[in-house]
Amino acid sequence: MSISHIDMTATEISYLWNTYHVQSLNVCLLSYFDAIVEDDEIKKINADSLKVSRKYLSEIKAIFISENIPIPIGFSEASDLNETKDRLYTDPFILFYQWFIAKGNLNFGSMAINTIARDDIFTFFQKYSSDALTLLDEARKLLLNKGLWIRAPYMPPSNELELVKKESFLNGWFGDTRPLLGIEISSLFYNQITNTLGLCVLNSFIQVTETKEIKDYFIKGKNIAAKHIEVQTNIFKKEEVATPSTWNSGVTTAKDAPFSEKLMLNLVAMLNAQGVSNYGIAISTSARRDIAMTFTTLAAEAAKYAEEGAQLLIEKGWMEAPPHAPKRIDN
Repeated sequence: MSISHIDMTATEISYLWNTYHVQSLNVCLLSYFDAIVEDDEIKKINADSLKVSRKYLSEIKAIFISENIPIPIGFSEASDLNETKDRLYTDPFILFYQWFIAKGNLNFGSMAINTIARDDIFTFFQKYSSDALTLLDEARKLLLNKGLWIRAPYMPPSNELELVKKESFLNGWFGDTRPLLGIEISSLFYNQITNTLGLCVLNSFIQVTETKEIKDYFIKGKNIAAKHIEVQTNIFKKEEVATPSTWNSGVTTAKDAPFSEKLMLNLVAMLNAQGVSNYGIAISTSARRDIAMTFTTLAAEAAKYAEEGAQLLIEKGWMEAPPHAPKRIDN
């Protein structure tokens, strides 16, 4: 007996729902970037990215309609994108953001593929990941060509293989402390880069936000991001590893808000979630106790800040409830 229709699982609904939510926000960001970007090469990458994001929204909407699933509210250019031609961001920021979007899409698409069974949804996320990899490669190459790419610290290769023979390999605070592993250097560097982007976004939002409690929340986030960058920079200095160069903020002096406060607060929430996830990966790949504990402490602070942001979103009525299991009523 053949089954003509296979219902969507909780995983499939949730991954599509989250993708719609994020891509509707990206459409607003990329539409604004398209209006202000001047460099032709960066404009083309941004336009391609915008076209792909619109395609995702259309495809997910079609799937949800066919399954009688409500379309997420998400974000729209009509209500979350303000009419302004002021350049809040420079062209290098817009290009760097393409890399960031691609990285996030690639990570998310990879997680989705691991848990999806239905053919049409698997195919959607297969293409989603492929598009992300293409954008990541294009953004990386253009950043390199324009001299904007920030390279990780160099590490001389070892001339011989060796096995770990002492428990001191795990030490961090006391005793015989080994040098940083390459993967630990990579985690520190990567989290520095993402915190730098978060710092830039927060600086721009502080500049254009009018509501005091939201501005205060952004200022707190800015201070946390700056502190996290300093903590990781100090580790490089202590370990005598070349400190990576900092990236230009890419924020102008414009005062007009191109986005709604709802969009800005939700974007910060998304950046928070990704930051906590990044720290989780760093913890799992750091063998030295002090490095792992540093990432644990930073993750806890980021998670607490994220919770405060979620509470603010709820108070404002700006948090859309994700798909969830039905509430059971006890007899």
